[in-house]
Amino acid sequence: MSSLGEKLYQCRVRKGLSQTQVANLLGISTSSMSGYEKNVRKPTNKKLARFAELYEVPISWLLGIQESSHYSTSDKELHSFIKDPELERWYRELPTSNEEDLRKLKKIWETIKNEDTSV
Repeated sequence: MSSLGEKLYQCRVRKGLSQTQVANLLGISTSSMSGYEKNVRKPTNKKLARFAELYEVPISWLLGIQESSHYSTSDKELHSFIKDPELERWYRELPTSNEEDLRKLKKIWETIKNEDTSV
């Protein structure tokens, strides 16, 4: 199995980009970029999400959780309406929430939806 650094390298090469180009696109230094690809530095979650977006691969693949570098149909649907990586992480964590919290969230959502229709 490939490491995160190897996957970042593979994706960059597949896109035909240099380390400098990726660093400029993501607003990081070339030394940070090199460190990520050599596995001597770990990107923050936010930077990891930006890599995934740039390279058009699932974060779960970069992290070695998912075997395929392609988005599943549900991932494609999710990305069609969620552009914010933090919101996506929150959305994916919902199934692990307890029932009481989900009921609270449902009430809040219903309140928001009712406000939208009354405006």
